[in-house]
Amino acid sequence: MTLPPDNRPDTPLPLSKTKKKKMAENLQKLGEDLSLLSVSQLELLDLDPELFKALVEAKSITANVAARRHRQYIGTLMRQVDQEAILDTLERLKSAPTGIYSPKPEIDPQADKNIQGVLDRLLAWDDDAMETILSAAPDIDRQQLRQLIRNANKDISSQKKNSKSFQALQEIVARI
Repeated sequence: MTLPPDNRPDTPLPLSKTKKKKMAENLQKLGEDLSLLSVSQLELLDLDPELFKALVEAKSITANVAARRHRQYIGTLMRQVDQEAILDTLERLKSAPTGIYSPKPEIDPQADKNIQGVLDRLLAWDDDAMETILSAAPDIDRQQLRQLIRNANKDISSQKKNSKSFQALQEIVARI
């Protein structure tokens, strides 16, 4: 048994370097989780202003190296706040029926099948499906719709999953 530096058995041992690193990694992970929340959700958490600002800034950083450094910065800021209070507030908000993690409404499988069917017809360049969408949503430009279909087909052929064009098509079809 190793005695503490003052040679008294009742004095607790200092934290090991590994435990300190684990604690820092956990705080950084919590900071990453917080940065995924929207600004309105962050406002509900009553955070330190500097931490709040850093979490909001994290949303706009796209470069990998800069994002990594910013996550480390958020981790250092997290050391200054009460981690337990944030975790308690997050849990309370998760369990609230209208909280930040409120359950999503039930999805109607029949409507989902209809959306997928219309999408499949659009991607196969079915003119009837295109006319149906254009008549149901007159604010959509025919040329823009054709471009979305063309880009979605191109992304599907290059095996890109959930491309922006495909998602935009899904939103248009779901809207009608």
